Amino acid sequence: MRRRTDPEEGPSRRGLLAATGAAGITGLAAGTGAGHAFADRRTEEENARALAPSRARAGDRDGLPPALLAPTPSQVRLVALDLRAEPGERAREAARRVLRTWSREIGALHGHGLGARVEGAPTLGLFPASLGVTVGLGASLLDRIGAQDRLPPHMEDLPAFASDRLEPAWCGGDLLLHAGAEDPVVLSSAVGHLVGAVAADARPRWSLPGFQRSAAAAQDPGATPRNLMGQIDGTVNPHASDPVFGPQVLAAHPEPALAWMDGGTYLVVRRIRMLLDDWYSLDPVDREAVIGRRLSTGAPLGGGAEDDLPDLSATGEDGTPVIAPDAHIRLAAPGNTLGARMLRRGFNYDLGWDADGVRQAGLVFTAWQADPRAGFTPVQRALDEGSDALHRYVRHEGSALFAVPPVREGRPWIAHDLLPG
Repeated sequence: MRRRTDPEEGPSRRGLLAATGAAGITGLAAGTGAGHAFADRRTEEENARALAPSRARAGDRDGLPPALLAPTPSQVRLVALDLRAEPGERAREAARRVLRTWSREIGALHGHGLGARVEGAPTLGLFPASLGVTVGLGASLLDRIGAQDRLPPHMEDLPAFASDRLEPAWCGGDLLLHAGAEDPVVLSSAVGHLVGAVAADARPRWSLPGFQRSAAAAQDPGATPRNLMGQIDGTVNPHASDPVFGPQVLAAHPEPALAWMDGGTYLVVRRIRMLLDDWYSLDPVDREAVIGRRLSTGAPLGGGAEDDLPDLSATGEDGTPVIAPDAHIRLAAPGNTLGARMLRRGFNYDLGWDADGVRQAGLVFTAWQADPRAGFTPVQRALDEGSDALHRYVRHEGSALFAVPPVREGRPWIAHDLLPG
């Protein structure tokens, strides 16, 4: 149960073949003698086994979009786009073209990579690297195409929160590309290809790259990753095999007007800048108190392991709570948020320093849920009302909400039930 987002799955045949192929090529190229060749081959085989699970993430499974498949990719890029066409029938036709084009190109990229689509692509010689692309639709898109009656109430605007310092240029969007892969060249090339393929109909609004540590660098590839604050980030997430996964993550829409989203999910994206200089000026003990977890293990204060349930009633010898009243995990706990839960996936971003010497780095926070009104919103409200200690060290600078339709076999393109043609 160490990393609840990533089920323990064996590598697929394709993943094993890809990994073995890479090992064989490297071994042949490096072999200068029998002993060296054997040592190199053994090292490459060990690396291949470590990388096989991440290389095995490909395609659709149980109707889930690639972004919800496991293991979580080490590299992601999110791009929000707006339609160029004026609202009405022209926007409707443009949206249909975009979704039809993306469905065709994404299928080809998942299957064969960009090298099979573009001559001289920068990915020549590279495996698809578990590329997975997920598409989201913003509420503004349904407004543009005149489908307000098909808009789920789950897509109502998020309320304002105390930690918001939102920049309009980093918010919203008609459409979203959420792409993940194990290689930055594969990822960058695929996203550039998909954005370029619809350039006549849609223009980028904002984009943000994200990353986690790679499987190759991790001493324990199954461990929950850390964010740039040094905190283990992503503990106690719903697992796809858990009975609660469906009710918490996947939307239920029996009503005919909203059937296009039945079995889909709603994605909240937050661009959260971390004030890292201020954060690391704190003593480690104070950093632990802000979150309510140990830096070394991720265990809740007073607990022994990362997955231990926080004891919110525990007090120290002086009678003060072991987990402070304003600690992040206390305020975000289900008991303090009417049982709100969501699948949280965070990725680091680091854009360097701006002209004033301020570091632009933090968290690409993504929350996947059946209904944001019962997931993200009550959690964020509880953090506001409790004066979350973490708010002093973060700024929410970008925000967006997207509907992610289910993956349905036999449909000619994404969201075909919403935009047939």
